Amino acid sequence: MNNRHTALIQKFCDGGPAVRAAVTGYPIDKYDIAVTPGKWSLKELIVHLADSDAIAIDRMKRILTEDNPTLLWANDKAYVERLHSEKQSMEDAVILFEAGRRQFARILECLSDADFCRTGTHNKIGEVTLEGLVNSYINHLNHHLEFAYGKRETLAKNL
Repeated sequence: MNNRHTALIQKFCDGGPAVRAAVTGYPIDKYDIAVTPGKWSLKELIVHLADSDAIAIDRMKRILTEDNPTLLWANDKAYVERLHSEKQSMEDAVILFEAGRRQFARILECLSDADFCRTGTHNKIGEVTLEGLVNSYINHLNHHLEFAYGKRETLAKNL
């Protein structure tokens, strides 16, 4: 493993257990309910995170191969609609997220410092290094975990 980026990769990988902790103990009959109109349900949120990570792997590959340096960005709702189904369980969504994080981390562990410095253009955040892209996905997860814990608090108040 690359020592300079070990902490970054570990922080990224820690997202799997963080997501599992966010949904553990949440009432199963509430997974598909949005707390307020226009907001995602908890299950839709986890599916969005899993899908975003799959897209991140594609973006990373584009940076490393210089294949189409403009990295595409689709709107968030399109992510959820692509992977979400009513038949999908929360456990399936969490397993998908955890597996994606592990896959991404295994790829990152093989990269050199020079690879982490490679850049591409992300339509939402502009020019970004691979290191910056990984950081953006850590921040993305943290943003959504705040929402997930907020949902839990709102639900607890309404019971």
